[in-house]
Amino acid sequence: MKTLSRTLLLCAGLAAAGAVQAQTTQYSRDLYGDWRVTYAAPAAKTADQVSTELAQSKASGQYSFGQEDYPPPVVSRQSETRAQVDQELQQAQIQGQMASDQEDYPPPAMAHSGTSDIH
Repeated sequence: MKTLSRTLLLCAGLAAAGAVQAQTTQYSRDLYGDWRVTYAAPAAKTADQVSTELAQSKASGQYSFGQEDYPPPVVSRQSETRAQVDQELQQAQIQGQMASDQEDYPPPAMAHSGTSDIH
């Protein structure tokens, strides 16, 4: 019953979305028989809305000005210390996850639950 109700709800949602899209989009053929698609213009924003969005983007660091700031720097929330990275590297080397040179290629076979012809 749940599957049927979910399927019907999904179909109704897709039908509604299609109806909305069909109302705002117009298809027509031009003089040469090519299709032309016309979309309704989005609602205009007020100056207050634009200035609010600009202030929010400046506060979050998404706004850049000029070529010196392109692309805007990605704000990272947490970074690992050098000691943490070294510790992770040592653990990977101990567990055999890091190859020391090309002589270690191909890596040794890992244990798995199934059967395989690879030796």
